[in-house]
Amino acid sequence: MIDHPNEYPDEIGDEYAERAALRRRDMPPRAARKQRGAEAGAATARRDAETLGADSQFNPTFRGSKFERAWILEYLSPFHEDKLIADVLRPVKGGKEATVYCCQADPRVGVALIAAKVYRPKIFRTLKNDSEYRKGRDVLDAQGNEVRGRREALAMKKKSHFGQALLHTAWLSNEYQHLRMLHAAGVDVPKPIAQSDNALLMEYFGTEPMPAPALHHVTLAPREARPLFERVMRDVETMLQHGCVHADLSAFNILYWRGDIRIIDLPQAVNPYRNPNAFGLFARDVARVCQYFARYEIDSDAARLARDLWTRTVQRDESEVLL
Repeated sequence: MIDHPNEYPDEIGDEYAERAALRRRDMPPRAARKQRGAEAGAATARRDAETLGADSQFNPTFRGSKFERAWILEYLSPFHEDKLIADVLRPVKGGKEATVYCCQADPRVGVALIAAKVYRPKIFRTLKNDSEYRKGRDVLDAQGNEVRGRREALAMKKKSHFGQALLHTAWLSNEYQHLRMLHAAGVDVPKPIAQSDNALLMEYFGTEPMPAPALHHVTLAPREARPLFERVMRDVETMLQHGCVHADLSAFNILYWRGDIRIIDLPQAVNPYRNPNAFGLFARDVARVCQYFARYEIDSDAARLARDLWTRTVQRDESEVLL
């Protein structure tokens, strides 16, 4: 199912330019000049990406708009050069922060299809309340190493261009590192394959003409509902045991395919021991899962279930540390 078959239509660029012109009109002259410089730099980056595509052997089947084409070439070309993907076939899902594409894998990878999640350029991202999720989290670079240093910390605090780039990469790296850890722990998440500074590759779920739909859009057979509910809750508990709260879990980001599932979209995942908001986020995850399965007459006390899981996992571990 394609949620947004053309995530970056040309009109987006025109609309953005109009809004930018209106903002400049109300700016002091110096600020307006700075803004025009930033917009010119973004336009140059797009032209460079288009030039890269013209000179490269990477010529994806899916073209999209001129803006989307430029971003695909810029962010997915490195995976083509590394012999991980051979082609970009179609968009699968578009969201606030990223678009997922179905890619033909390079024969050396050993699978037919790969999902490529490409994060939107900053001007199109709307990460609201991201500070709530970043509390207690290490800032990681594209290699998964912790970002340290006074200069970096100050840049992120001031949200300079450099600081915002660090936060952007950290957001993506947080998802990739959690996928690695959870997949190794046996949680039903896509197997991660590779990461760059603005995209990640992972297991593709479904077929090329029919990507796995979100659980929210699926009508389960009555006999499937309870075993699947118990499976999701086992995944939630295993995640908690490995120091991870999804923090945005619902039937919209659980994929379903022929009785199998994958939990997706983990850039905002938090550590239950380090984030002060973790229990509230965890309780919300559990409530949303219970709400979906209630349509199949599976009665559950979501608040009690969340508290019980938290008590026997997180609070027990905390008491062991104190001892």
